[in-house]
Amino acid sequence: MKTKLLLIAVLFAGLQLQSGAAVTVDETTSKDFLINSGYSEALSDSVSVGKAWATGQEYYTDAEKRYKNDNGFVRFWKKTYAYIDPAAEDFSFYHHNISPTPHIDDL
Repeated sequence: MKTKLLLIAVLFAGLQLQSGAAVTVDETTSKDFLINSGYSEALSDSVSVGKAWATGQEYYTDAEKRYKNDNGFVRFWKKTYAYIDPAAEDFSFYHHNISPTPHIDDL
């Protein structure tokens, strides 16, 4: 009888142990993990930018890097188009310094 109770106690104690899956926050917020988990690329870029802000680093998406490598004429027309069409991306959302006074760069 005592061995049966001891066996049951050991069994319940074994069930209470946690699994040893050590997944860090860094792994769960990586771009590949988020995309493989079914989230969009825009959300994964947003998470990456937030992590970069928190650590004081610069982070640019691939589209932003292509935009920055365009010549001034192309960037001007893309900015003009983005001003006319609010749905167009001008890549100023993540890298915009918030100021209480309006400025020409806000357009």
